[in-house]
Amino acid sequence: MRRAEGDFIGYCGLIIGRSTLDEPEIAYELFRRAHGRGYATEAADAVLGAAEATGRNRLWATVGAGNTASFRVLEKLGFVRDHVSAEDSGEIVWLTRILRS
Repeated sequence: MRRAEGDFIGYCGLIIGRSTLDEPEIAYELFRRAHGRGYATEAADAVLGAAEATGRNRLWATVGAGNTASFRVLEKLGFVRDHVSAEDSGEIVWLTRILRS
């Protein structure tokens, strides 16, 4: 939610998803009207800080192979590509980030 405008623009948080409780996956999604303004990067950076505070050592992210915008966000935050898997929905790229904890 944007505080000044008071509107909901998407979400960002940690999920189990394709990973584990000890090494969760960061997930975010914004409405199209909020794309390209740095909100995903800002929110994901805050979630990284919270994950570090819990003592976790590593986070994962999974992204559809064609999602260039998400790759840019994750690379800005220090995520690196780990491997690729195939799912019914297409190719999924796995990225990881070591936390400072």
